[in-house]
Amino acid sequence: MQQGKVSIVLCTYNGERYLHKQLDSLLQQTYPIFEIIIQDDHSQDGTFTILEEYAHDHDNIKLFQNESAHGVNGNFFSAMRKATGDFIAISDQDDIWEADKIEKQIDAIGNKLLCGGHSRPFSEDGAFVHFEERHPNTNLIRLLFITSIPGHTMLMRRELLEIIPFDDTTSLPSSYDFYFEMTAAAYNSIAYVDGVLVNQRRHVEAVSYIDYSHNLRSWQNGLYILRWSVRHYKEIKPYMRHCMSTIKLLLDSLDSKEPILKEAKKIVNTELEDGLGAYLRLTMLFVKHHSRLFQTSGGSFTKQCRALLYPIMQMYNYRYFLKAK
Repeated sequence: MQQGKVSIVLCTYNGERYLHKQLDSLLQQTYPIFEIIIQDDHSQDGTFTILEEYAHDHDNIKLFQNESAHGVNGNFFSAMRKATGDFIAISDQDDIWEADKIEKQIDAIGNKLLCGGHSRPFSEDGAFVHFEERHPNTNLIRLLFITSIPGHTMLMRRELLEIIPFDDTTSLPSSYDFYFEMTAAAYNSIAYVDGVLVNQRRHVEAVSYIDYSHNLRSWQNGLYILRWSVRHYKEIKPYMRHCMSTIKLLLDSLDSKEPILKEAKKIVNTELEDGLGAYLRLTMLFVKHHSRLFQTSGGSFTKQCRALLYPIMQMYNYRYFLKAK
């Protein structure tokens, strides 16, 4: 196994209910943890008191608190920049890590920029859960549209943080993990542990909670997504274009020579064009890359058919914008 200093970055906000179990799982890692950076986003409950108690008992915990709320992206990017280890591991406040999470990832990452792994969801309040056991597609084409590696499973080299071009992260339209995995994929630099690393607590009051039951594989769900996307196409398209504009800024800033980056730029640029011609070119690009576009890699006739409809069905990926309105 290679060696390196690991910084865990944990961001908290009103998390007193579940925080003890997650902190204990971080401290019980089988790989030595150099430091645990904890940054609280101006919690209004007893979260910071709990953190102070743990920081008093553990010298490797470095505790910070924002004077005002920064939001999820602003808090995580700010906290990650405080990390001094060779590797940064991201932690949510309400999950429970497997004891060998970091050990497995250090062993797997090799010379890659980013390493992820399976996240097994559980709920105690009736939130929807489904464990996806398939090995996810981490190709850049797929990642243009939906995340495949949840941020709470990520272990990254610290230099990946320096590649991200955004200074003001508070207004980014997507979650921080989206940009890290896209950047790593543009350099063909993602490793994956094909095993459970994190037990993800899903609860309905969480900021990131969304019912994804219609994402599961079935023809009924496919028809539901198509109908939803057609019905909301005009309403969602401005949000899609906003996301694609941000992705374009990211991709244009990268100096990767990987051929997949050029193909991804073609798709993004076409997404930002108007008219029937652009729509047809986009459809052709999706069909060309149908083996890279969906949850699992590999081509098939079914995926080719899905790719023909993807210029419309992709709108479902942005439905959380309607939830936030």
